[in-house]
Amino acid sequence: MASTLGNRPLTPGSSDMPVVSLSAPTSRRPSWVVAGVVLVGLAALLGAYVFSAATDTIRVVVASTDLAPGEVIGPEDLRVVELGRTSELRAIVAEQQSLIIGLAPRSEIPGGTVLNTDLFVPAASVIPAGRVVAGASFSPGAVPTASLSVGQSVAILIVQRELLGTADVVDEQVATLLGTGTVWSVEADPSANVANETWLSLLLDADLQTRFAQAASEGRIRLSLVGT
Repeated sequence: MASTLGNRPLTPGSSDMPVVSLSAPTSRRPSWVVAGVVLVGLAALLGAYVFSAATDTIRVVVASTDLAPGEVIGPEDLRVVELGRTSELRAIVAEQQSLIIGLAPRSEIPGGTVLNTDLFVPAASVIPAGRVVAGASFSPGAVPTASLSVGQSVAILIVQRELLGTADVVDEQVATLLGTGTVWSVEADPSANVANETWLSLLLDADLQTRFAQAASEGRIRLSLVGT
């Protein structure tokens, strides 16, 4: 006898037959979910590290080779490097190279030096025609102050002994004015050497350089500040 559902008989092939799934139920894989969460976390950490590294460095301009005083600077004399960011760093950043293109160094700049605008002046004012830069070391008392700075005007004096011609009178030193000059660079801190010497380069007239060099080699140069 045929089975019935309610008041209707159930016959084979009828659409009212109950549907039973023949596939096994799919089990969940919690390990896949955990692995996905871990990968997302690692990606976030990596992104944070890259962002932190990028914000802790700065691209600055350095000399690509040794730069001589008066040498006009071109793009080939510069290169860009990355350095750790610090508030004490005075430097020209990569986007500001044009600030020094066409200028000239005040003094010699070794290759690899981090550059800033204070190291350069207009090329036309570096070494004017008829002038030279001469250097000398000065013992304590030969300079008016230990804190001479670039651009200050000085009078250049030469001291020498005067023979008075009598045995009873001691020879005395007299000073003559050689000329004037401008402090070009201060090469060393006087406190950094044993002799406590001050090393200076001066911009002076070309016709004074021979007498200046000879007197400097004998330690007979004295400087005094000139008012401007």
